[in-house]
Amino acid sequence: MRLSALARLTISTVVSSTAVAAIVIDSVTLPDVDLSGLGQIGLVGDFRGISLYQYAGQQNSSIASTDSLLIDLPSNIVFDFDESDGTINSMCVMGESIYVAGNFTRIGNSEMQSVARINSSTGDVHDLDKGVLGNVNVAFCDVDNSVVYFGGSFTNNVAIWNVSSESWETVPFGGLKGGPVNSIVERNGNIIFGGKFSGIGNTFSTTYDEGPHMQLVNLKSANISAQGSTSNGHYSSPRSVVCSNNVSAANSTWLLEDGHAGVWTASFAYDFQPTKLRIRNADANGRGTKTFRFVAYPINGIMNLTYTDPDTGDTIHCDAFCPLQNITEAEYQEFEFVNVIGMDSFSLYLLDYYGEGAGLSEIQVYQEQIISYAIDAFNEPASCGVNNSEISTSKTNGDWKVTTASGTSYLSAANVSGTSLNSTRVAFYPDISIAGNYTVLMYTPGCMADSSCSSRGVVSVRVSPSNGTTMVTHLYQTNDFDKYDIIYEGYVEANDELFRPVVTLGPVDSQIGDITVAAQKVQFVLTSTSGGLNGLFEYDPANFTTSSGSSDFGIYETAVNLAGMALDDNAEITGLVVADSNLYVAGKFTGQGSIHNFFILSIESDISSAQGGLNGTVAAMVVSEDGKSIIIGGNFSASANESSFVTGLSYVARYIIQNATWTGLDNGLNGAVDDIVRVSLNLSGDIYSTLIFTGDFSEILADGDEEAISSAGFALWIESEDAWADRTALELPFISGSLSASIMIENGTYILAGSLSSQSLVASSGAFLSSGRDMSAMPFDFTDSDGTFTRRSLLLPVGNNSTGLIYSGTFCRNGRTEYAAVGGKFTVDTQSASYQNFVVFNETDVTGGFLSSTFSESTAVLALYNHDNASLIVGGDFSGSIGDIKVNGIIVWDLKTQDFASTQPPALGGDGVQVNSIASRPDTSKIIVAGSFSTAGNITCNSLCIYDLDTGSWTSVTGGISGNISSVRFIDSDKAIVTGNMTTGDSTACYMAQYDFSSSSWSTLGPQSSELPGPVTVFLSTSDSVSDALVTGIYGNGSAYLMAYSSGSWVSFGKDLLEGTTIYDLEMLNLVNAAHRNSSTIPDDNILLVLGDLKFHEYGNVSAAFFDGDSWTPFLYSVKENNSPGVIYSLFTDIVESVPSAYAATIETHLKAGYVVLISLAISLAIMFMIIGTALTVAYWRRRSEGYEPFPSQLSDEHMTRTLLPTALFGEISSAPAKY
Repeated sequence: MRLSALARLTISTVVSSTAVAAIVIDSVTLPDVDLSGLGQIGLVGDFRGISLYQYAGQQNSSIASTDSLLIDLPSNIVFDFDESDGTINSMCVMGESIYVAGNFTRIGNSEMQSVARINSSTGDVHDLDKGVLGNVNVAFCDVDNSVVYFGGSFTNNVAIWNVSSESWETVPFGGLKGGPVNSIVERNGNIIFGGKFSGIGNTFSTTYDEGPHMQLVNLKSANISAQGSTSNGHYSSPRSVVCSNNVSAANSTWLLEDGHAGVWTASFAYDFQPTKLRIRNADANGRGTKTFRFVAYPINGIMNLTYTDPDTGDTIHCDAFCPLQNITEAEYQEFEFVNVIGMDSFSLYLLDYYGEGAGLSEIQVYQEQIISYAIDAFNEPASCGVNNSEISTSKTNGDWKVTTASGTSYLSAANVSGTSLNSTRVAFYPDISIAGNYTVLMYTPGCMADSSCSSRGVVSVRVSPSNGTTMVTHLYQTNDFDKYDIIYEGYVEANDELFRPVVTLGPVDSQIGDITVAAQKVQFVLTSTSGGLNGLFEYDPANFTTSSGSSDFGIYETAVNLAGMALDDNAEITGLVVADSNLYVAGKFTGQGSIHNFFILSIESDISSAQGGLNGTVAAMVVSEDGKSIIIGGNFSASANESSFVTGLSYVARYIIQNATWTGLDNGLNGAVDDIVRVSLNLSGDIYSTLIFTGDFSEILADGDEEAISSAGFALWIESEDAWADRTALELPFISGSLSASIMIENGTYILAGSLSSQSLVASSGAFLSSGRDMSAMPFDFTDSDGTFTRRSLLLPVGNNSTGLIYSGTFCRNGRTEYAAVGGKFTVDTQSASYQNFVVFNETDVTGGFLSSTFSESTAVLALYNHDNASLIVGGDFSGSIGDIKVNGIIVWDLKTQDFASTQPPALGGDGVQVNSIASRPDTSKIIVAGSFSTAGNITCNSLCIYDLDTGSWTSVTGGISGNISSVRFIDSDKAIVTGNMTTGDSTACYMAQYDFSSSSWSTLGPQSSELPGPVTVFLSTSDSVSDALVTGIYGNGSAYLMAYSSGSWVSFGKDLLEGTTIYDLEMLNLVNAAHRNSSTIPDDNILLVLGDLKFHEYGNVSAAFFDGDSWTPFLYSVKENNSPGVIYSLFTDIVESVPSAYAATIETHLKAGYVVLISLAISLAIMFMIIGTALTVAYWRRRSEGYEPFPSQLSDEHMTRTLLPTALFGEISSAPAKY
């Protein structure tokens, strides 16, 4: 088994706040059901992928808006073992540790800031100290040096984790400035970084001609309080010192009681990082503050400050006792913060004083951060001596409210939907006084603090950094904890009269449902570099020096760095790979020597343009499994060099290393590729290396005789087959969604990152199941047929899906040839014809069915019945003509001619004819037809009628039952149970009734209107009476119920089914060994199989499940094309029983009928041989005595062809015991 390390993860105890308990992935044991007597089994419904229940915790996984960590199990089921609240971009492995990088604040149940470590033996997830605040694009494990490099969009854009010391290392070169790091590889011991950067951190300078930008912290919106204020009302208000620069000190003074110390405090609904404090002392009859201290919260720490000595000009430090000059000596005094610390409140302790007491007349606090808050009251205050055109502001549109969570306030808009998605906006206007290169950060509050996780969605962020330039990005706001995203890096213009930079946030308008949007703040970080790099940087861990004055400081002179400088400015490297020591570089760039988006740097430092590269951006790149080529995906269509133009490179391409040539993967895709991820799939019993392409495409393009293949942003390339998976003969799994990364751990198991839905088999609404529980898909693609029909059956849904709906099926034989027939609402296209809603087929061909032109598109086949392998009775919602014969609701199909029978039933009539169920009265030619109709031919027949195949005539059923009948099932040769939403002759509601053909009478079963909560859809009995009947039906809210008939009344059973469950079929199956349980509902040697759309708390959405009378066990999971839960409508087998009841019954001690026939035949043959032998002996002696002259004779052709099929005599030998 490939999966050893993570297939059975042991449960571990959380030993610290940074560890998450591992999960357990155990194989499950299904009930030991005896399927051997059923032969082949057919499963039909509405699904695109289907799987057996195999692992504890297995559920249908929908495509989530956030990424998870996944295990690629041997059955091709991808198991989600840890979800994040954001995106996972990259992984690498070192020993038993898997390092994860992305943009998230949680993995599993613990806070993890964009990076994490997973123990592959235990499954525990650990954080890396406090993580990295920002978007981490790539993780690279340097095994030789026991460090992990992380690159992305965060402070310095490079971080190094020391595995041995379990701590962050100082980046020797100071990081990379000017843009993000996208890729990291190793070549010959050196680490190579690729991205969009222009210099290393050690050459970074923040010295600007105009000095650092200062933004005034808004004290006007703060909560101001004081302790020890004077009782003199003219000087008692602590708020008088706020925004008083236009007021004289004498008129804005706040004082303490004379002779006492006191405290002035400001508390904020947001955090900030002050860099300068500006104070004006009191001016009140000689009073003033002589010493003070600044205490920050929530750290509750005394801040270290510096100031300039007015006498010497020296910089002086102070902390617990900082001096203030008298107002007569200095109007304002400024203090710089030594440490820039985040805080949400602070206090000034006034300790000593001039004159009779202490006081102040103005306090100003500045920060160097350029921030625009969504709550405009938090922005720089107007009318505080600041020009209104030079302050940060914000404007809103829509129904925004202030939300406060965990001490932080921000704006939120709840229940945003419909047209309000387009009108709910926040515009942030920063105060940009210096033009230059900036990194722009968008802060998003976590959803757990305000309990909005279930309604958070995606926002569109538009950045307008300069006149005529707009950049748009989408951000998920589903983060559990606070986060920020880098939304732009590049040039930003300064404010002027004609233009002002702006960032606009609003919900993406394509979202469905009520969305909650949060808006907190935007920050602009001014960056500048001294240049020297252009998207590529090579770092030698052994020889790097940070001494820029040293003669060996040649960081810009390596071959890799020079190759970057050979590109045009602002190159962006998106991918790096190394093959045969050559470095392959891809991205968005042009350069010298006809370089376009791809080039090769050899180990000899030669640059090759690879025939000019590609004519569009490269997004992803991997080395092929055999190492002979580079597989590339992106937004391109051909090679870039016109002289060696190569076509067929539609969004995917392959560069052949040996021949230095471009080829396509067939003709490629019809849209851009975002990611290429390698996985290992178990296909048809062998392991295949597979490349998964994800992106913005909808099909694999046609190639020669190969037709285009629908592929909704997800395509599989089988490397050893050199073909797209759908063009191979391999049995394929159903996998859909997106993948961003994969890593193979030591035991060969792949760990994946992304959001996937998977099932072990692709099947188009129909699959076969063997007695050994092996599944295979029906050999044709059942696609959605256009048009809709009006639903009159109780359960079957109607709608347009990409996959067709199959409602019913049966197996049949014509001589030794086996067929399957299915009906529903679908289209099957073959090379010779297009069929609709009903087909008969073998392993390779469709042998017959309704041609698309036979009936209108608004039809459906709902019921099929195989009568003696001679005729298929087809019922449903259709009408039309077959030749000159009008048909409505029912048709007879001749299995021998594979065409419509020459004699058809007279058409059904009424308002909205629909046949829901067909059965045959045992041992007769009479077919029972049930549904919704009022006439059959020329006779009145309300919802139930009898058609005689021998006479071709209808017979009505005596009695007064009418309404919509959903099913008919015989319990013996004379009695049939009908279910539905019916009424008796006296208009009494009736959900289930019994018709006795021998007495032509109706009877109802127990008190129904009072005990059955709604119409019955399926009936099942394990005997020849209704005393042990099981039924399913519909509550008034549309959910399903299960009830048993016991001692004259109806009793509910089948607990744990949730609201929204729909049950379509019930079957009772034999167990190999009796269970010996105490259930009055299910016999010990049987188990109930329930099919439909079943919903459980523990198992999620299940398509088929076993019930033993006490507990449930899932059997089958399925999903639709759009990854929503699939549905199984019915199960059928190749055993056609005379009493179409359950597939199990109490085992009888008498011989099966087939064996009785065999024994009788043997005895008959023996007697015949004795008689013939005696006759021959007598004839011989008579001939000798009388003479004999033979008379020529021959049987007629009619006698020769009137043979009896063996199945008529021996059909029951291999069947399960019939249920009577």
